[in-house]
Amino acid sequence: MMTTYSAPDMTASGKLGKFVGRLMAAVVLIAVVWFVGDRLNHWYRKQWHFVPWMQDLPPVDRSNWTKPPVAWSNGSVDVPVATPDGIKRTSITYAINSMGMKFVRIEPGTFVMGLDDELSKKVGPSDPLGGPMYVPHRVTLTKPYYMGAFEVTNKQYDQYDTQHTHRRPKYQLVPGGDNHPVEPITWQDAQLFCRWLSAREGRLYRLPTEAEWEYACRAGTTNRTYWGGNVEDRTKANLGGTGKKTHEFYADDGFEYTATVGSFPPNPWGLYDMIGNSWEWVSDWYSVFATNDVVDPQGPPMGAAGPCRGGSLGCRVDKGGSWRGALHYTSSALRDGDDPGDIKDIRGFRIVCEIE
Repeated sequence: MMTTYSAPDMTASGKLGKFVGRLMAAVVLIAVVWFVGDRLNHWYRKQWHFVPWMQDLPPVDRSNWTKPPVAWSNGSVDVPVATPDGIKRTSITYAINSMGMKFVRIEPGTFVMGLDDELSKKVGPSDPLGGPMYVPHRVTLTKPYYMGAFEVTNKQYDQYDTQHTHRRPKYQLVPGGDNHPVEPITWQDAQLFCRWLSAREGRLYRLPTEAEWEYACRAGTTNRTYWGGNVEDRTKANLGGTGKKTHEFYADDGFEYTATVGSFPPNPWGLYDMIGNSWEWVSDWYSVFATNDVVDPQGPPMGAAGPCRGGSLGCRVDKGGSWRGALHYTSSALRDGDDPGDIKDIRGFRIVCEIE
């Protein structure tokens, strides 16, 4: 009896079926690997003492500081500032340090931090800890401080870390890139820069608290942004859009990526790029807002910091949004929580100098 041999199915439908099967197997494998890796990462980060960049820095050591403090200079300029009532020319006095960094003296005061329920739904989702992300609460700051008028630039940061120039995003490797906000920067990178500058000048530089940052950003205004409620105004900040458009849409404000610091009008107190351009690290651990009135809040201790985006534990707050931020998020109160060791090309910082 003769055996009949059946040739393998070499039809187009047969090949397509094999391809789809292999593709689905690959997708499942990738999903499993990602899930296992994420769970391991989640477990690892719960072991706080094993993750150096999750820790607060040790107390400031002033023994190696320049003495006496390096003298600053002052200069007053007449600048067009963005207000809810339009552009107005205002005289701003800047304090200037030895690196040419400009600062604005911020006086003590009280303000309402956060957003009302209706607006917070437009700006951001509920906090993973279970409470609203932007609970309005009254904050009183009792001490004056100097706030950096600009985000720290590549040129300024590179004086501390000469190797950072090799880590700049490709879009900053352009003429004028030295004066773009420094990116990418971890939370600890920003803190170490402050320690270096403190020793160099004999003055205490640090990251602002979230309350100090938002108070300075609002600059006495109570609107959604310091220029009013029109978040679609592309002449006031370097913002991206919805994330669903082309880069031509991102460039509607004149910049496809980061812009030279100071390319847009400052807020009423003379602070530039408080909204857009680059997310800015602040010192606080990320958590839900207090619901009661608070004085000089420093944020929660590490143990009270909870999960943020993606379920990561122990995130630090960053403020202001970035060049690719969606327009409907735009707000003086905008906040996010990110892994302090995360390096992304949307995050930099500005600094505070304490008045002692």
